Amino acid sequence: MIRNIPSDFDPESAIIDAELLIKYRMVHRAVETLERAIDNAPRHIGLREKLREILIDAGMRDQAAQQCLALASLHISEGDFERANERLLEAKRLDPRVSVTEQLRGTKRTETPSPRPQKILSGHLSEINLFDVVQIIENSRLSGALQVMSTAASGEVYFDDGQIIGAKTDLDQGIKALTQIANAADGLFEFEKSQTVYERTIQATSNTALILDMLRAKDEEDHGLGTSDPLL
Repeated sequence: MIRNIPSDFDPESAIIDAELLIKYRMVHRAVETLERAIDNAPRHIGLREKLREILIDAGMRDQAAQQCLALASLHISEGDFERANERLLEAKRLDPRVSVTEQLRGTKRTETPSPRPQKILSGHLSEINLFDVVQIIENSRLSGALQVMSTAASGEVYFDDGQIIGAKTDLDQGIKALTQIANAADGLFEFEKSQTVYERTIQATSNTALILDMLRAKDEEDHGLGTSDPLL
């Protein structure tokens, strides 16, 4: 049973206690100590970082992934998107089964709007699926450009309040360009938040409907049943 924590509990003391327990190989007691402290101070980043570190060292990857997701949400709420991105990608590496979109659903951004583009999400497509990236952008209601650099295709996908409104590669734009970019399974991606008003070259009721149309078209193409251009 988890005992009550005194109101004057010091999170830093819990971290020191956990380090001492780890020194004497009492991992589960260290984890329990930090979990009790987090119950009392759930938004303390230092506590969660120490717990994440111990869980990784102990091979408890699924629990460490959950701490990474919690840390990503805390960093987003503080406007530290670079560190949030690091923890988000680490969560996917530790446990590919986790749903990053569910953890970040409904998160509201409190940073002061900037007229200049702001890079807030980047990584490798070998570590996180492109459709997962789209869902993160949609759930966070972001506007800007997602740049993809892959052997399949390189280009940009444009978002307005989380919704896909356009795409462009060197040769195509709109649905054709988006279809090419969606085939990317390797390479890099980078999302820049921006107040730029992009030309609308894609009309869709939702990102989900758009993605499903693209997947159906690809499936038909793979079976020789139709064109590779959805919505045409």
